[in-house]
Amino acid sequence: MVRVDLSKLTHLQKDASQVRNICILAHVDHGKTTLADSLIASNGIISTRLAGKLRYMDSRPDEQERQITMKSSSIALYFRQESQDAPASTGEEEYLVNLIDSPGHVDFSSEVSTAIRLCDGAIIVVDVVEGVCPQTRVCLQQAYNEQLSTVLLLNKIDRLVLEKRLEPAEAYHHLAQVLEQVNAVVGNLFATDVLAREQISTTADQTSALEEADDSFLYYTPQQGNVLFGSALDGWAFDLATFARLYHGKLEGVKDSGELLNALWGDYFYSPRKKAIEPGATEKGRKPLFVQLVLDNLWNIYGLVENRDEAKLRTISERCGVVQNVRDLKHADGRVPVRNLLAGWLPMERSLLGAVCRTVPNPTGISEMKAEKLLCSRLADFASYPAETQALKRDIMRCRADSERLIVFVSKMFPIEHGALAGAKDTLERLTKALSLSDPEDGGCDGEAEIFLAFARVYSGTLRRGSRVFVIGPKYDPRTMITTDDAGANPHLVEIEIDSLFLLMGRQLEPVDAVPAGNIVGIGGLQNVVLKTATLSNTRYCPPFVDLPMIATPILRVAVEPKDIQKMPQLVRGLKLLNQADACVEVRVQESGEHVLLTLGEVHLERCIKDLQETYAKIELNVSKPIVPFKETIVPFVPTSEDNPEEEIAKDREKDKTVTLQTPNRQCTIKLIAMPLSQEVVDLLNTNEPVLKAYIKAHEAKQPLPQALQDSISELRAGLTQLLPETVPFDRIWSFGPKKCGTNLLVNGTDFKHTAVWYENETTEQTADDPRAQYESSFLNGFQMASLAGPLCDEPMQGVCFLVERWELDVTIGVDLASVASHGPLSGQIMSAVKEGCKKAFQNQPQRLVHPMYSCNITVNSDVLGKLYAVIGRRHGRIQSADLIEGSGQFDVTAVIPVIESFNFATEIRKQTSGLAMPQLVFSHWETVEIDPHWVPSTEEEYLQYGEKADFTNVARVYMDAIRERKGLPVEKKLVEFAEKQRTLSKNK
Repeated sequence: MVRVDLSKLTHLQKDASQVRNICILAHVDHGKTTLADSLIASNGIISTRLAGKLRYMDSRPDEQERQITMKSSSIALYFRQESQDAPASTGEEEYLVNLIDSPGHVDFSSEVSTAIRLCDGAIIVVDVVEGVCPQTRVCLQQAYNEQLSTVLLLNKIDRLVLEKRLEPAEAYHHLAQVLEQVNAVVGNLFATDVLAREQISTTADQTSALEEADDSFLYYTPQQGNVLFGSALDGWAFDLATFARLYHGKLEGVKDSGELLNALWGDYFYSPRKKAIEPGATEKGRKPLFVQLVLDNLWNIYGLVENRDEAKLRTISERCGVVQNVRDLKHADGRVPVRNLLAGWLPMERSLLGAVCRTVPNPTGISEMKAEKLLCSRLADFASYPAETQALKRDIMRCRADSERLIVFVSKMFPIEHGALAGAKDTLERLTKALSLSDPEDGGCDGEAEIFLAFARVYSGTLRRGSRVFVIGPKYDPRTMITTDDAGANPHLVEIEIDSLFLLMGRQLEPVDAVPAGNIVGIGGLQNVVLKTATLSNTRYCPPFVDLPMIATPILRVAVEPKDIQKMPQLVRGLKLLNQADACVEVRVQESGEHVLLTLGEVHLERCIKDLQETYAKIELNVSKPIVPFKETIVPFVPTSEDNPEEEIAKDREKDKTVTLQTPNRQCTIKLIAMPLSQEVVDLLNTNEPVLKAYIKAHEAKQPLPQALQDSISELRAGLTQLLPETVPFDRIWSFGPKKCGTNLLVNGTDFKHTAVWYENETTEQTADDPRAQYESSFLNGFQMASLAGPLCDEPMQGVCFLVERWELDVTIGVDLASVASHGPLSGQIMSAVKEGCKKAFQNQPQRLVHPMYSCNITVNSDVLGKLYAVIGRRHGRIQSADLIEGSGQFDVTAVIPVIESFNFATEIRKQTSGLAMPQLVFSHWETVEIDPHWVPSTEEEYLQYGEKADFTNVARVYMDAIRERKGLPVEKKLVEFAEKQRTLSKNK
């Protein structure tokens, strides 16, 4: 294969209609990287023999070592295919395909978000043996949410022949089941989206709405050309049209190619007697056409891998128009000549890239809805932007290179090796010289400075080297922009000069002078002004693009510090670079001064620590044990006695669980009680946390509420009205907490006219002559502080309602200076009293910890199923399902496991299953630990069961003590139990 001339690529960049921006999405080990190698080999960049072995897009050493992709990277490919619309002189149409390879491991799912934002389409890869896996569902959801046009590749069909030993008819039914699984996921996404948009609650209305919705475009059907079958390892793929063209005119009586195309997939067979295609193949015991015309031929070819027949192989190759050299025909590995035959007969790039160019729209085909979604979040009102800003939507839809308005989106910053710029020494020197992160106060840098490029796409206009553009931060708002020529007047708007531009070619970078609209580009010189994402434009009216969607929640965190404390500046600099280089990681500095890394999982954590020590900080580190966040909650009282449960409930009701407190100067009295909220209310508030944040932000900025935000608030209010118990009046909600948008409620049951949490009523509710009004903010702050740090281990509360039954303020008591000096001002006393009162009311109820849970999906053989169950049981997990995969002796096991128990889980699973199982852990939900951390035996039955010392492990107590110990809080520990006088060998006393 002759390597493609780069001039062709730069020429094709100028015509956006010939450009396709796509990414590859797949579960890990489904053949995504092998597929990328196969497509790259078609451009002559690597040898076809290295496809699947080189992993060309995985340039990091640890990617090669672990055999998993950890970052998104792009490469520009040239593709040419026959087309009726092409010029008559050539009969062929040329395309530039910007292919982005993204990670399949869930720990790097944020990298997938950075890739999807820049693309118009995607290739969904599914291993036909393993079927739909958890990450496959995530990929389908991401593609649906971002409105990408997708092509489905059913990969690794060779495994059905050589590994599973299925007959062609069995393989056909298996393929149909996998396709049905994929369509079931897509259908569920569509149904959820329709019902969410229509805001329908009744079953009848839901059914009607789904029937009326148009889903004709939705599903994957081979006849539409959006489903391909193939083997990336062997370099071949085909769609139904390939075989419809191949057999056109060869089946007697079938002259219409469209008829043959539609019958190639489904329950149809060819009747030689009637010379026609008929339905009912299964019923009549006949082979479906797909088996007869397609799979039988493939199975015969793969049969030559084990049954070597050089003459037969040569004959088949000649009939298929494939030239085989003698060396390959006599190769010791019988798969080599078979691979050459299939790759030459059904080349992967011809079918797959052809399907992409037909299915995926070019950059000028962006819909109005998607363009508006890029510029404006769902909770904002696009009509509220200036007319100049609204006009940018049309520019994005047109995607014209000659547009005066330049719009570029940077989805991430990524580090590059100096070797990638070996051919552009002047650019390398200029970028290195421009770095300012290595200033003396940051500790300098050892060796070569890290160079970062921006991973971006041009949506309108032409980006030229040397042009001046605005770097627009995520908090910039064109509605409140400062009308001045000085960009420095607004901290979220910085004017810079474009230093250098690059065509991204995988491991290599090719310098270019200009990049027109519709193309993906690498931009140099932005690392001092862009942290992770940004928008570039030559107009101040351009708003920042909407943030990338968060797929996974960073739940695993560690504290880091240098072994040599004098090297703290190097650590700080290293953390800055790591935060910029990794789209998934979060870096925080705690109130205690600790530097904390938030990561998505163990693999991601290991990579971050390695990068920090070896590349960015270049110092030795002390790394704490992984820190897992918890929450604190209360639950309804549950009787423990089976004999007299009613008596226990009656005794519990008789207890006074209210708390009454006074401020130290006796001027203020507060009485309140804590009550648990139902899980439905907690879920509702969790879902609407972004809504409450936007609501509070709009109120503080004194901006009118967008209609979408008003609708969301109305929906939230209706949900709370329906779900809250009668003891919690909806109209008396005083505040949400913590941070004014959490899952805890403060409810006013007094005669005080509080500020309405729904701001439209705040002017009518306030009573100016009430002396308590001036202390309301102190009262609320006390509740916020209590809900942010509960009494068990200073973790945030969840699902707790505090009902204030009494709040009295005695204004007749004088306030002297001595009282203020000893107790502080009354506002501070009220804040402290509310905080302590909430914590004591919390402790009067049954207390529980809430911990995060991972969902785990594992495919294992039946002989190691027992060992898998044992490992999950030891780590306090539970099995949710274990389904036998049809056509194999394997089980698809779904389980949940506490995050705090998940460390080294994957390693233990691999050891116990001899490397046959590779679990992927995905954050699933928060779950209550069903045991009181302070529980001790109190009844006769409990003493009989557990003994006086309760010799069993209280898991909740272990968790709580570990958190308290880490935070420096007092821990009740008996260091010596039943101590006796000790004797030593030297002194026998």
